[in-house]
Amino acid sequence: MEDLKDKRCPGCGARFQRNDPDGAGYLPEGKDPDGNVICKRCFQMKHYGVFKKASIKDSSIKKDISREVSGCSAIFLVVDICQFEISSSALDWVADLNKPVFVVINKCDVLSKWITPGEIASWASERLPVPLHRVYPLSALNRKSVRDLRNRIEDAFPPGSKILLLGTTNVGKSTLLSGLTGDDTPTISRLPGTTLGITQVKSRHSAITYVDVPGLKEVNPWLGKLCADCLTGLIPQKKLQSYSTVLKPGQSLSLGAIGWFVVDDAGERGWIKVEAFAADEMIFHRTTEDRLHELLAPYREDLFSLPCSSCWASLEGPDYVEYREDFHVGLDIVLPGCGWFSVRSGYGNGRFYLPKGISPILRPALVPSQKDRKGQSR
Repeated sequence: MEDLKDKRCPGCGARFQRNDPDGAGYLPEGKDPDGNVICKRCFQMKHYGVFKKASIKDSSIKKDISREVSGCSAIFLVVDICQFEISSSALDWVADLNKPVFVVINKCDVLSKWITPGEIASWASERLPVPLHRVYPLSALNRKSVRDLRNRIEDAFPPGSKILLLGTTNVGKSTLLSGLTGDDTPTISRLPGTTLGITQVKSRHSAITYVDVPGLKEVNPWLGKLCADCLTGLIPQKKLQSYSTVLKPGQSLSLGAIGWFVVDDAGERGWIKVEAFAADEMIFHRTTEDRLHELLAPYREDLFSLPCSSCWASLEGPDYVEYREDFHVGLDIVLPGCGWFSVRSGYGNGRFYLPKGISPILRPALVPSQKDRKGQSR
């Protein structure tokens, strides 16, 4: 029998195998593993948009990274600005790897309507244990910004260096890898966890080698809760959308049925203004708390779209966990992995509802208010 033990798919890094057609790394009979061939799973994602989850544990990923990092000159942690708290959490772990750490803030293009890459870098640097000169804001889809990063890497590191690309699932590492190296072999998809093994790609532009590893999964609370279609729906395809509204006590604003916010107290004037941000497939819904519960039981999939009815049942909706928070102007209330609410006017308190194991995060506003944006443009 042909030995495939040490041969990996160049698209996802999984070891080739011929036993399980639905498993990672499956290579049909007659396909040459020594050629530039990819596994069945990668082929279906690239050509047919068929997304399939694949199981791999963070403990295994971290062991592989620990072995690989000794030969690398630096670690470039890729962070998704739309899922900042989730994707930047890997910094807690990489600090122990004793290598210089740089941070690439990816997907800045989806916020270009409201904030510049430089402003994003400054905001992120204030929240990360990394100095501003080691923070690179870009869009991995933008050739110029990737080329600028590649030039800076080539200026900073000698020929023959290896650069480790690290991050949580679906932050855009494979897209960035393709742009940095000029090699389009790595499989790129919106499904978290596409990369399943270590791949080394030498740049076609220089003598730098980039090492891509699977994305860390355990920090993403949605991976075990949602199907592949719902997971991809949480990630902006082309843009991030916003929705501004005024809420009074007893009124609610939901991000699909993924999570929602109910105002209990809005101070002396009795109302607050909020601006919500989420992926382009998310549907914002503003209504009263009572009416919202009527729409959730039975579940109105035609109104909410995310999650699908099957995932809604597995999330045990509408019995989400309640969190009480105070809020004020200049604050973001983040529903990790799916969006955030920015308080634009007023103050008070309210309740946030999310599936078990996911809790809201408070932070200084990422996107300036419309008033501040107008002031900055003068």
